[in-house]
Amino acid sequence: MSKRSVLIIEAIPLKEDPVEGDMLSKVLEMASYDYFELHGVSNKSDLLEMLEDRQFMRRFRIVHLSGHGDEDGANFLLPRGSVNASEFPEGCFRNRTVCLSACTLGKTSFVRPFMERTSARYVIGPRRSVYLIDATLFFLTFYYWTNRRRLGIEAAYNRAVRSGARGDFTLWTRSG
Repeated sequence: MSKRSVLIIEAIPLKEDPVEGDMLSKVLEMASYDYFELHGVSNKSDLLEMLEDRQFMRRFRIVHLSGHGDEDGANFLLPRGSVNASEFPEGCFRNRTVCLSACTLGKTSFVRPFMERTSARYVIGPRRSVYLIDATLFFLTFYYWTNRRRLGIEAAYNRAVRSGARGDFTLWTRSG
């Protein structure tokens, strides 16, 4: 099985220390032979510019978006601004797995248009608010099983669900 490279995009304001993306990347760096890369973004244009760079994005099979979710408007919140599902670059996650570590973005109102727009193969996200420690535990477990143990996305998700992390995480799959 090929290398499972992961891009972690941190969109939580640094003043909210500790931030999940930084915690994940440090632990994963110590525990994995695979490639994890952390990038911070603070506004919509920086995020969208990164996602539109096809040569850069080609290096990653999994993209982890760490941020806050807008419970009312189904938006991915950034330190300065937000991104609606329809604003992500078209096809930017084609056949990739996207982990949405942002409260409530695992709901239908965000995920369906997000998957349609971005062509993501799998999307994992919480359907309600989740504590930082629960999201970190869930995704560390998921990455352990996908990267270190080489399980498929669905099997790794099932193992992470059984990890005891709270958060009502959901796995969405695009058929075809």
